[in-house]
Parts: sequence; structure tokens; C-alpha cells
Amino acid sequence: MDQVKAMLNALRINYLTDFPTHIDELEQLLLELERHGYGLEICRDLYRRVHSLKGSGGTYGLHVLSDICHPFEDLLSHLLENNDLLKENFTEIALLYVDLLRQTHSVYTDGVEPGAEIHRALQGIRKRSTKSSHSALLVESSEVILGLLKDVLSSQGFRIEVVNDGYLALGRVLAEHFDLLITSLETKRLNGLALISAVQKSGARGHKTKTILLTTKQLNIVGEQPDFIIKKDAHLKDKFKEIVLENISS
Repeated sequence: MDQVKAMLNALRINYLTDFPTHIDELEQLLLELERHGYGLEICRDLYRRVHSLKGSGGTYGLHVLSDICHPFEDLLSHLLENNDLLKENFTEIALLYVDLLRQTHSVYTDGVEPGAEIHRALQGIRKRSTKSSHSALLVESSEVILGLLKDVLSSQGFRIEVVNDGYLALGRVLAEHFDLLITSLETKRLNGLALISAVQKSGARGHKTKTILLTTKQLNIVGEQPDFIIKKDAHLKDKFKEIVLENISS
């Protein structure tokens, strides 16, 4: 066990040592994108690099770096889906994420856990990067269900993020604010009820997040209750829309 800890610590140190080089490379790619316009391969490369940094940060316990990479990755995903985003403030926002990654790396290098100021800065970047007044996190693997939910949320101006892993979803909710958490009962690593319970117990951030559980089963729930339960049937979209209109988007 001590050998494993020592190995992980060595890998963490190497990761932190190499991190500035990775950040410089990200910055160069972003500036190249700004100079030459949209390039699919550059955008894919940026996405892969940020995704890799996010995963490695979580592996080595540098969770705030992963917290920053999550929305940075989402921003790049949106650019891949809509290259007109480059004509807006994409580069400016992306470089703000780069600067925040540098700042957070410096804190970790000093042997200190990043504090609330980093999360406040992250929230500020998120607000600048979207015109949406509401945000939703979807934890669902079915493309059909996701399509129905996205249709409703998009029509109401929501910023939408998707994960298919309950444990990752919990990390997102703890790291950033979402107005709405929609999760299936059966999700990887942490099921929907456990996820909702953890969110409700998480304190100030969690209690502001409305929760919706999607299920095909009749449930007898003991303990924390989701704000809403929707059955996965032919009426799912209509019921979901009703809940969003009456309770969330007003």
C-alpha cells in the first residue's frame, strides 16, 4: 500500500511539473485558432488535451483542476458543434480558463488546496461564457431520452451539460451551480437516488438545485426525496415540460 501511495505521489509531482508545458501548448493552439479561423483538427486537438488534463487531475487528487477543465471541455464541445461560436467571445473565454488553470496549478505547487476564490473565479467565467439564465445537468445514457429533455430545456434557454456517470455528476454539482439536476435511477457508479441524496446533503450549493428522478419503476423512497419523479413512458416529455415551466424557468 505504501508503495502504491508513493507511486501515485510521484506521478502527481510529475503531472504538476509538466502541467505548465501543457497549458502553454493549449494557449498556442487557441491563438492559432484566433489567427487562422476555425480548424476542425485544431479544435479536436484542444478538446483531447483538455479532456486528458481533466482525467489526470482527478486521478491524482487535483480535483480543482478537473473542475476547471469540465466547463472548458464543454466550451470546446460547443465549438465543435457550432463553429460560429468562434465569431463571438470564444477565444477570450477559453484564455480565461487557461489563466485560471495556471493560477490553480501555482496554488497546488505551493502545497496548498485551492480555496473559494478559485471557484468564484470559475463561476464568473461560466457566467461570461453563456447567455443562458438557467443551467441543467443531465445524467442519462439513452440518446432518445436525452433528445426529449434537451428539446424542452433548449426551448427555455437552458445551458445543458450531460454526463452518464453518477459519481462524475456529483462532482459537477459540488463544483458548480446547476438550477436543475435530472438523473435516471440507474446510472454508473452512483445511482440516481444516491446522487440526489448526496446533493441534498451537500450544503448551500446543493439545496438550490432542483432534482428530477427518471424511472420505470414504482418506488418506495425512504429518506431524501427528489423534488420530482417522472415515469419513463409516453408522457415523459409533456410531464417534464410542465415541471420546467411551472417550477424552474419562470
